[in-house]
Amino acid sequence: MKTATLDDLMALNDQFMALVEAGVPVDAGLGMDAAASLEKINATVARRVSRGESLSESLEDDEHDVPDAYRCLVQLGIHSGNVGTAWDESNLLAETVDSSRYAVRSALFYPILVCAVAYVGLIGFCLYFVPTLEEFYRDLRIPPGSGLRALQFVRNTMPYWIVLPPLALLLLAAWWFRTRSRGAMSNGRVARVLAWVPGISRAISQQRYASFSESLATLLERGVSLEESLDLAAGVSGDAGLNQGACALVAGLEQGQMPPDDSAAARRFPPFLRWSLWHSEATIGRVPALRMAARVYRHSAERRAERLRIVAPIVACVLIGGGVTLLYGLMLFIPVVQMLRSLAS
Repeated sequence: MKTATLDDLMALNDQFMALVEAGVPVDAGLGMDAAASLEKINATVARRVSRGESLSESLEDDEHDVPDAYRCLVQLGIHSGNVGTAWDESNLLAETVDSSRYAVRSALFYPILVCAVAYVGLIGFCLYFVPTLEEFYRDLRIPPGSGLRALQFVRNTMPYWIVLPPLALLLLAAWWFRTRSRGAMSNGRVARVLAWVPGISRAISQQRYASFSESLATLLERGVSLEESLDLAAGVSGDAGLNQGACALVAGLEQGQMPPDDSAAARRFPPFLRWSLWHSEATIGRVPALRMAARVYRHSAERRAERLRIVAPIVACVLIGGGVTLLYGLMLFIPVVQMLRSLAS
């Protein structure tokens, strides 16, 4: 596909837009409005091709109209001879992000339901339980304890906080429908948000390592130089650490030497990938080692994603649902226990 034309790119973008509209997750750095981004890319590339530049050169956009992730994906397809390979790598990474997002969303369903029931119960506490408890304290001539005073504070501030949970749900629903109508939130942004959730960041990173390894092996197999292959594969992966490591490694190779495997550049790569780059050439070969690394990291990412689908609902129920239920029970029993203790003393 070294002789790919502008028409080929336009057809590719049409196919890509069809995938986005069909809901297929693809990570190409196009943002939420993929259609507008693709139109802008088509116009930029067409203008530069009309000036006599090749398709590959036109994608090297200095005006930042072509996102780096998209550019690297198309360049990978041009050099490898099969654009479908590039989209497959993007789709696998996006599927990991999408699966993680679904697992987190599913895990939060039951805790949100528990919080909604507790919210309704708290209103009932303020309207019925607190006045009844106050009458008990007055009839028994017992000074209010800390538990009752806390409930009184909640009851007195009810006009201020009662509208907050429904308003938050309405805003969340409006945001969700708005993002769905404009297209799903970009996977890059979702990945950055999900990276704060323990376990998810590791699965996403391992899928990025797999994408880097597979892309690098494909490019080297097609005869692309190691320096250019590292740059493109790092861009396809979208991993900041791999990008920094690849840049440092390319800088060393351009000076005529491979940095040592204990250098700062080498430590940017995970251990197995580091071995594939530095030491595999003398054994099974760099390309087979990279493909082996891609399989290992991809299987590891899939196992972590599977564990997440099982563990996330349990953890969310215990931490959020259990915490709300415990707080709900304490609000009920602490004032009663304090009243009984006062009567016994």
